[in-house]
Amino acid sequence: MADHFARPDAPASSALAEPSDLDVAISVAQQLLDSDQVLSLREALRLLLRALDAEPAYEQEAVRRSVDAQFPAVAAFLAAERGEGE
Repeated sequence: MADHFARPDAPASSALAEPSDLDVAISVAQQLLDSDQVLSLREALRLLLRALDAEPAYEQEAVRRSVDAQFPAVAAFLAAERGEGE
């Protein structure tokens, strides 16, 4: 089976590390740069922001609320650790 990620100068048996989230996000953004598909562009930006750990606060809050709803005991513990509800 061919190794599609191998460098041309690397031996065929050498394994390269998988691309980072940032590498993937950059690649997707570059591919969609000339796209007129708004949803694809939004998803590419979301991937890029996630890879940079720069997601908008409202998304982080939505994730926190979702986790809180699924794991109320953990949510209560973390809220107490943050000093909330005192």
